[in-house]
Amino acid sequence: MEQTFDVTALQYPFPCATNPHAAEVESKIGGWIKAHYDFLPEKVKKKYMHTGVGLAAGCMFPRADIHQLTAICRFYLWAFIVDDSFEYASVEEIHRIQDKSMPVLKGHDVLPDSALNHQLLILRRELMMFASESWMNRFCRNLEFYFEGVVMEIPYRKDLCFPSFETFYDIRERSVNVHPLVNLAEAITGISLPDNIAYHPVMQEIAQLTCRILACCNDLLSAFLEKGHDVLNLVLMLEHNKKCSLKEAYHEALQIHDKDVTRMWELKNNLPDFGIYTETVNAYIENLELMIRGHLYWTQLYTERYKSNNGHPSGELKADQLKVDQLKITV
Repeated sequence: MEQTFDVTALQYPFPCATNPHAAEVESKIGGWIKAHYDFLPEKVKKKYMHTGVGLAAGCMFPRADIHQLTAICRFYLWAFIVDDSFEYASVEEIHRIQDKSMPVLKGHDVLPDSALNHQLLILRRELMMFASESWMNRFCRNLEFYFEGVVMEIPYRKDLCFPSFETFYDIRERSVNVHPLVNLAEAITGISLPDNIAYHPVMQEIAQLTCRILACCNDLLSAFLEKGHDVLNLVLMLEHNKKCSLKEAYHEALQIHDKDVTRMWELKNNLPDFGIYTETVNAYIENLELMIRGHLYWTQLYTERYKSNNGHPSGELKADQLKVDQLKITV
């Protein structure tokens, strides 16, 4: 099925920029894939070579320095591979991945037992070079939030059964795995916000809107690839529940997206007084705006992931679903 959504309809009042270190980090990605992810099927590795992971991070985090961008790319590649590899895994397998990976990222005294978890050991060291322990705790909570979403997806994806809209939004906010990126947008400011500000209702709504906007953008771009194969996509949800045409579903999804963008813009321009953290909060929210705009820029110019089935590895991975036991390595 060909893409029928006009990507130019996605408009943002946010600036667009690119990170000057993006090409340098992108050049490292191939080496990481060969050195740390040799368990992947050869066709899948080639697709990740053309995903543009470094360019994605460069577009979405233009203000990160070289060390921050390297850590962000390490997380991106890990997250892409976990999400794609275990999209069709069982609940038990997801719990095993979570139980093995989170203690490593939290800094517990455990040895990583897989290529995936060894990367998390390196990632923690890199992140702690510019973030605080309280920030890391929030980052880990949001990654656990993601694993919860993946587990919640399983029965709907397995049976191709559409959930209610309330359930869909709850699942999507978790499984889209944007909350950890929101944390990273805070960390690269160089100042970790105290929990009472990070969890302020306005800040929480802005974080949630960022997740919704990026998830909706992704759904608009990928609905034509997922139709008939998945149900956890806003466009396909609307088409099914409203019993409307795909074109009408695209239009309604775009309206939902635009409403969220407007709400985020309003909140950004009417923030409470955060005292000595006001400047940091403003920089953080600007990073979120750059992230949203940069995601679209990356998908339009630098990746094949959302353009055709030939750019996304899910087909190969579904045909030869990776199991946790295949990822064992000696470290």
